[in-house]
Amino acid sequence: MHRMIRNMVNRLTNTDSEAGTSRLPAAKPLPGLYRAGSALVGTGLAVAAAIFAAGLLSGEASAQGYPSSGVSLANYDLAASGFVTPAGMPPIGAPGMMGMSGSPVMPVGYNSGCDAGGCGALPMQACMDRMVCGTCGGGGGCSCNGMLGSGGILGKLRSGGTGCLFCRGAGCTACKELPFGYAGSCLASAVSLLRPYEEAGICNQRWYDISLEALFLDRQIKGTSSSVIAQRGSGTSGTPALSLNSDGLDDLEAGVRASVAFIWGVGGNVELTYMGGNEWKEGASATADVIGTNLEGNLYSFLTDFGTDPVAGGFDDTDRSTTQSIEARSRFHSAEFNYRRRTMFPYCRFQSSWLVGLRFMRYDDGLRYSTQGQTRLTVGTTTTIQDRFFNADSDTENRLFGPQTGFDFWWNVAPGISLGLGAKGAWVQNDVDRSIQISANSLVPQNVVDGDQRGTILTDLELKGIYRLSHSLTLRGSYYVLAVDDIAFGGMDFQANSSPQSVTPGNLTYDSLTLQGFTVGAEYMW
Repeated sequence: MHRMIRNMVNRLTNTDSEAGTSRLPAAKPLPGLYRAGSALVGTGLAVAAAIFAAGLLSGEASAQGYPSSGVSLANYDLAASGFVTPAGMPPIGAPGMMGMSGSPVMPVGYNSGCDAGGCGALPMQACMDRMVCGTCGGGGGCSCNGMLGSGGILGKLRSGGTGCLFCRGAGCTACKELPFGYAGSCLASAVSLLRPYEEAGICNQRWYDISLEALFLDRQIKGTSSSVIAQRGSGTSGTPALSLNSDGLDDLEAGVRASVAFIWGVGGNVELTYMGGNEWKEGASATADVIGTNLEGNLYSFLTDFGTDPVAGGFDDTDRSTTQSIEARSRFHSAEFNYRRRTMFPYCRFQSSWLVGLRFMRYDDGLRYSTQGQTRLTVGTTTTIQDRFFNADSDTENRLFGPQTGFDFWWNVAPGISLGLGAKGAWVQNDVDRSIQISANSLVPQNVVDGDQRGTILTDLELKGIYRLSHSLTLRGSYYVLAVDDIAFGGMDFQANSSPQSVTPGNLTYDSLTLQGFTVGAEYMW
């Protein structure tokens, strides 16, 4: 091109005419002026020719669909990004990004369907039109048959490789024809709606504003299973008929656990927690299997060592009865005020926290014991039937208060899913109050109040897990155990005096208490 332009300029500036030599006398030009004019004219013509040639090239490029600003860089990977820009697409940006100039033309199927990894990515997409994915055979992705869809626990496995070899690993119709076919895809996609919320990432620090759970606990008392209350027959020859483990207080009872948290500095928060409301109330009874001619039964009470102390045959009130019964009741409440400090381990796989605070717990235990019987008395020709009864009701209140400390440790299994272990320990003072009310056929009503005070240890352990459904809502559940070393229980340790009629209470009965069960609920974050 440049050689052609140079030849044209040389011809235009040549002083000799191809048609012949002029006959007119010509002035002899100055050599310096001639050379300067020739160079100036040649340069101007060269510039004009170059502009004209560039215009022709630009018109040809525009006719081919390229931007008029220059030659298209289609099919050139200048940034070594791994993407190749199709013809007609702007050269700036990666696939799916708009160019900076011109009006790009989107080829059919470009950056859609499986090319973008979008097949099966929408909730319930597998239940839509089979051709909803325009490429790869018109089917959904492998994620449509995933256990939890394109998200969830298994969704991320697809990004690292998949058993489906179609559509660059994003799946196609062949994947939909796996067992259960199209219906199976719909069911799997419905389950995918429950996949955990993952946008917060694995480095999200443990936090909630409000937590509310249903709390189910049972009660276990050390050493009470063999406490016999009544037996059929007196002395050592009798057989147990009623015991403390007959009251059914080992059943699960429902309560609640509620907690609120307030930010208190970087990585710290103040927590207020209430747990309790569980109430156990059950009873049991026994009936005499032998009734004498005088209407007396064969049930004997533990209060007289089963009819042997202080006199043979026991008391009229408590022994030789036809029915005996017990009713046990317990209530549990707990409150905490804690400061908690959280920390994140490197790489965000684990996080933990420690806490210090105050713990209050109240445990009320009561026992009602009743006996009923009759005696037929004949004096001369007169026969009378005397009712015999004994009622004792004991209420014991335990109020425990003291400082506590604890920790928890969390394993971030996946974004939105975590498993944790937590423990607390408290040194508390137990203030005990006891009240006993007694009525019997041979006693005037009696009321005795006493109490005690001692220190003890309170500990709890929790295995827990959370499953985050959204930014604000998280499901949680746990296995929970609480143990107290010394708790006073409602008992019948007292002595009834006939002269004068009075009741002398015995020592309080202490034993270890274990409450265990599970929780299920939710957390909410603003």
